[in-house]
Amino acid sequence: MPKVTYFHEITFEDIPEGQTLLDVSIHHRIPHLHQCGGQARCTTCRIQILDGLSNVSPRSPLEEKVASERGWDEFTRLACQTHVHGDVVVRRLLDNSQDIIVLDLEELHGGSAGEGKELDLAVLFSDIRDFTTHSEQNLPYDIVHMLNRYFTAAAEPVLNNNGFIDKYIGDGILAAFGTRDESPETACRNAVRAALGMLEAARRLAPTLEQQFHVPLHIGIGIHFGTAILGRIGHPGKRQITVIGDTVNTASRIESMTKQFATPILLSDSVVSQLPGALQLDPPFAVPLKGKTTPMQLYPCRGFTAPDTIFLVQSSFDNLVPRAAAFGDRFYANLFDTYPELRPMFRSDLTAQSKMLMSILSSAVKGLNRMPEIVGGLRALGKRHHEYGVSRIDYDKVSRVLIGTLEEFLAEEFTPEVQHAWRTVYGMIAETMIEAAEN
Repeated sequence: MPKVTYFHEITFEDIPEGQTLLDVSIHHRIPHLHQCGGQARCTTCRIQILDGLSNVSPRSPLEEKVASERGWDEFTRLACQTHVHGDVVVRRLLDNSQDIIVLDLEELHGGSAGEGKELDLAVLFSDIRDFTTHSEQNLPYDIVHMLNRYFTAAAEPVLNNNGFIDKYIGDGILAAFGTRDESPETACRNAVRAALGMLEAARRLAPTLEQQFHVPLHIGIGIHFGTAILGRIGHPGKRQITVIGDTVNTASRIESMTKQFATPILLSDSVVSQLPGALQLDPPFAVPLKGKTTPMQLYPCRGFTAPDTIFLVQSSFDNLVPRAAAFGDRFYANLFDTYPELRPMFRSDLTAQSKMLMSILSSAVKGLNRMPEIVGGLRALGKRHHEYGVSRIDYDKVSRVLIGTLEEFLAEEFTPEVQHAWRTVYGMIAETMIEAAEN
């Protein structure tokens, strides 16, 4: 029988001939993105065949259309459409939302010759205040370590909100929102969500950097909305996708004003106009910016006027990530203590099951603001749960235990607003899965 090897991961033998590579991943609890549910309506399950191309099925018409549009080589395949007939070695190409965005940009917008494309984007520029001055007392290794700790934490809200991280500039981050043809309102809302999430990430990390390296962590963020050019820039031997134009320069100059006006987030009028009534804003002020003939109206932003469900779930989940293994273990302990009748449904190793739980939660949280793309994956998961014997009432049991475990881990951060946000999101996800199982 065929053997499937995941490059640098694990090998599975005795794979039923004709099974798709996505089915192999699902059966063996290998986290594998498949937002459309394996219907060839997205490319998130894409893989690269490293060895054994002759041992898999030819492209289906649906896959051929996707591959042709993106200019894929013969080794890049959709796992949901690729059936195994012999030994094969594969590598999953996408692990997170940034991978999806970067590869889509390269395939659909980058252009083989580097031609550009004009897009309306919300551009975010962030910077650590006085980092160079405060870091002079530390060794180079410590500075790199601090920056990597910060970038890991601060980039996550950007990625979770469909942001494309263009580059890291010293201790700054340049990101763009709207590269996937989102509406101006959606792009600006995602950018503001990301900014608020970055402030939360910095707040959580600040005590550690202060204690270990005596460096205070305060950041400033500027956001501007306008037209920018997206293209592949650089030497022919090393080009990269980047955004350029006046919108990018303006976002950087807006960020530079955050220290002067003692506010962490500043928005241009072009951002605020896309979100009428949605933001908590302090009175604006007119500021002359370099290269501008007239002063620009800038607005300090403190958050959203109404609780934003997606932001609340994202920020609270980010707080769980460092304790993901403990949370997963505790969730299942609580579940089986409260509802012992559910234990027989979980036949796999609970360590692997806990990892799968956190992978599912992570994928759901990252996909909250692009639900149409992940509905297919949720429906496929609902059908598999139905095959395991999961009923509607079981989803209610899981909901009660999930909320209880979240409250246990988040403590005082699990406010009524956060609890309502999680109930709303879980209810939406569960109902999608249940409908798929019942139809």
